[in-house]
Amino acid sequence: MPATVVVLIWLGALGWLVAREYGPSPEGGNATPSQVRLPPTATFYALNAGPEQVGLFSLTTDTLPNGLRVTSRTDVDVPLPLVSRRLLTTTEAVYDRRFVLRGFSTSVSGEAGQLTLAVTAVDDTTLSVVATGRGFTTPDTLALSVPPGVLLPDAVPLGLASRGGLRSGTVTVLQVLDPLDLSVQPWELRVGAESTFVLADSAVRNPASGSWSPAGVNSIRAFRVSWMEHGLPVRVWISRQGELIERVTPLGLTVLRSPFEIVNSRYVRRRPRNVQAAPLEVPIPVPVPEGPGRVFLGPVELRAATPMLTTPWQGVTQGGRLESRPGPAVLLRAPAPPPDSIPAADRQLPASERIRTDARRIAGAETTPSRAVSRLASWIASAIGPGSPDFSGVEQTLLRRRGDSSDRAQLLVEMARALGIPARPVAGLLSSGGRLRYRAWAEVWLGAWVPVDPTLGQFPADGGHFRLLTHATARPAAIVSLVGAVRPSLDNPTTVP
Repeated sequence: MPATVVVLIWLGALGWLVAREYGPSPEGGNATPSQVRLPPTATFYALNAGPEQVGLFSLTTDTLPNGLRVTSRTDVDVPLPLVSRRLLTTTEAVYDRRFVLRGFSTSVSGEAGQLTLAVTAVDDTTLSVVATGRGFTTPDTLALSVPPGVLLPDAVPLGLASRGGLRSGTVTVLQVLDPLDLSVQPWELRVGAESTFVLADSAVRNPASGSWSPAGVNSIRAFRVSWMEHGLPVRVWISRQGELIERVTPLGLTVLRSPFEIVNSRYVRRRPRNVQAAPLEVPIPVPVPEGPGRVFLGPVELRAATPMLTTPWQGVTQGGRLESRPGPAVLLRAPAPPPDSIPAADRQLPASERIRTDARRIAGAETTPSRAVSRLASWIASAIGPGSPDFSGVEQTLLRRRGDSSDRAQLLVEMARALGIPARPVAGLLSSGGRLRYRAWAEVWLGAWVPVDPTLGQFPADGGHFRLLTHATARPAAIVSLVGAVRPSLDNPTTVP
């Protein structure tokens, strides 16, 4: 064979290898998980609540000898009810070459101290979790079962691209693990049309004013991808390489890619980094039942969220207000069989025999679902005292007899399911004594989703409850991205005589 032919074949093979490693993959930039290789990248984003930047977010990706590393950092200062909160979270996750989660660490500071979760994979469906921080006298260790192929939220764009899902018209279901409250939810990602974004890729500083402004721009093709997250619609744009370009939610923070200098200079930090905020869940010494009321949610766009926020117990009024109302009493007397639209997870019997046994004991001989739920709520309110978040699961909450509102809501959910009653945890705003705060409670299916508050022992929950999220906790680090744009104020509060 002539030498020139050998050289041409060698150059062609070399070009193919380079294209495979660094060029776009077929099908619009999608690769199989075994083909994923990432050059070191650091991308920065502004976190905006309407016109105001309230934080910054960074995402770093890299290829390791045995897999991939995805690191995210969030610094956000959002005025929540009662106190302003500056939260700093860092999550570093490692995936193998198949894009299977092998472990991660998450730290949260600024929320009444610091919490750290160190997670390692025992196998493809079991994670070992060690929690340390304020409120833990000793490290808290638990085993967490997860579905195969679970991803953390920050890796979803890359995971979708690597699994061949970034094509217009495709629908992909990914199992997503929240690294802060350790819950797993299925995200049904629907890929829409591809658009072109013109974004700043560098910045220049004005010597006179000291401000930073864009110095150059770059055109990026990105697909619109939508899904439901905790009961609210989420819309993002993802590049062909799996990079997040923009994320929009109706009540939450808008995430927009931008140069670091611009993102950092426009973020005004209201609280010093080393100042701890007061606990989110301020105790209510003597709860006063609230009648129907209205909450103004601030400068947020409710049109997209209205179908999800409308229930027999609340509705959206003109002017961006969420109004509570008495639900139909017939729901409490004659519940209909659960429809097929209720997710199987909301009916799933708890694995803990202790939970099942105690639920039957507390309900006693009561066979009416509404009365059984009322007994559960009253028992939890009296038996489970206030405490720091419990990441060891509801059985430990039951054994330790303490937890926050999210723990107590999840305990009621598991006990209701043990009695064959579909249930789910929810989070939102609680009005009490003319003040608002974020809290968690539960909803049970009795012909419709009926609110029940096991922290206050209320069934049904009173008119001071305004649900914003489903399948969610009320811990601020877990919900701030979805409700961080809400600036709530109470409108015409009333109390029950």
